[in-house]
Amino acid sequence: MGKIKIISRPDPNRLPDFQLPFHVRSVGCNESDCGWCEYVPGGKKLFVQVFWTLKGSGEITLPDRKIITREGEVFYHLPGEDHRHRTLGKQWHYYWFTFDGAGAADFITSYGYGRDSRYAGECPVKLFLELELLLRERTPYAQRHAISAATEILALAGGRFTGRAGQDVVRRFIEIAQESASDTRLSAIYLAKKLGVHRTTLNRIFLQEMGMTPGSYLQELRIQHALSLLRETELPIKAIASECGMPHASYFCRLIRKVTGFTPADYRKQGGVD
Repeated sequence: MGKIKIISRPDPNRLPDFQLPFHVRSVGCNESDCGWCEYVPGGKKLFVQVFWTLKGSGEITLPDRKIITREGEVFYHLPGEDHRHRTLGKQWHYYWFTFDGAGAADFITSYGYGRDSRYAGECPVKLFLELELLLRERTPYAQRHAISAATEILALAGGRFTGRAGQDVVRRFIEIAQESASDTRLSAIYLAKKLGVHRTTLNRIFLQEMGMTPGSYLQELRIQHALSLLRETELPIKAIASECGMPHASYFCRLIRKVTGFTPADYRKQGGVD
């Protein structure tokens, strides 16, 4: 099960008397072990909840898809969404806070962060602890002050790129690319947005660290994955193309022929050639 800590305002289901676009409702952290999962229907979650992973990884089911969140990544739920989460691997340790009010949903979406789990860097634990103290204080001033701590967390969720973080950005790019090779959305622009880095900055540091562009790396990754599947499996050509993030088999066949000099079927018959 692990450890769960929850700190709420005096009556979490009642908005404070003073009118603001939103109010911080609760804050806490979960240290979830292997095998942990939870499901809470959206009718019981009428607030925005922001999650920042400190260690490990977890799987989240959104209304239209599943996503994975990892160390240093942030995601959020909108009011009324089902909360269906589970730990991946040995642990998933994350901090979270919630806020509600008439403007809560519009406020979080106005940041333009999207619904994927995005890399934002080290979890700002001190700010989450500050939120805890402010909610424990239970005064109108503390509740107003809590909004400033919450918005600072949201600002940091947009990413804080510095030159010394270049290696970490490249490492995260490669990890996500390798885990998501079959995702047709996978591109340098998509990953730059997910990592919270401008695409030109990503291109520069990737060239510096890897000696190639992010786009070239992704294409090489897909090609090597495709050749491995052609050699080692009996999957249909169309299925392999899809597994490598290329939904159009005709493009896949042209690419393999360009790289190897063989059609995918002939490459497979040859048993793979160098």
